Amino acid sequence: MAAALELVGISKELGEDALHKLSQMPLASFLQISLTKMEKGGAAECEMKLDPARHGNPNGTVQGGSLSTLADITTSFAVVALGAETCTVSGKLDMLRGKTPEGTLKCRSEVVKAGGTLVWTDLWIRDERGSLIAKGEYLNFRLSVPTPES
Repeated sequence: MAAALELVGISKELGEDALHKLSQMPLASFLQISLTKMEKGGAAECEMKLDPARHGNPNGTVQGGSLSTLADITTSFAVVALGAETCTVSGKLDMLRGKTPEGTLKCRSEVVKAGGTLVWTDLWIRDERGSLIAKGEYLNFRLSVPTPES
């Protein structure tokens, strides 16, 4: 069962809409990514429950594509927390430490700058002990489709 979604200054309707969108992402489901927090002003947190069969690589660490997907989804929900639909333009993720594919990773993303159509976010991925595994920055495009907060 997915963790409960904590809403900080965000309407219940926007939270439910976000959870519905996440349920429509087969890759998020496969990678066991859940949305755990959204904050007014543009911040979001997601968790990824690790499993060697889904997340491992031949080196015994979490595959980088799994980390990139976690980052992409989390940054997108940080933009959704602004009340905007979004799509990713580009992203940069620096892997700082290897992690065995067990336990849970937590990703936090915060909007750094929100322009008229472009939104810049920073993100951090940490393991269950709080060790920084990866950090990055993503650029998203704000779509003109309204969300419940718009």
